[in-house]
Amino acid sequence: MAHVSTAELADRLEQDGTSYVEVLSEESMRVELARYPNPEPKTPHREDELYVVLSGSGMVHVGTETYGVEEGDVVYVEQGLEHDFFDIDEEITALVVFTDSQESVLDRRE
Repeated sequence: MAHVSTAELADRLEQDGTSYVEVLSEESMRVELARYPNPEPKTPHREDELYVVLSGSGMVHVGTETYGVEEGDVVYVEQGLEHDFFDIDEEITALVVFTDSQESVLDRRE
């Protein structure tokens, strides 16, 4: 079992000045805390993703669909679909759950 405080993770985002921080990494899933907007390249992933919006508001596009999002919303992204948050009214902080740990935005950093 793992227990992580989202407040502590949010503090890590602030202190590190980064857009992503890893929460959990297992064979079957990976969880990251992410902040939007962020400068990371936007590319489709090889796994399904689930975004749980913890705070903030704006818009998200998933494939050809566009939705307004706010605190408490959940966004599902099927593998391979283009997706991104935009027109952000308040900075968005979200837990991002990946169905496996094959790929991570964190792995693409140099």
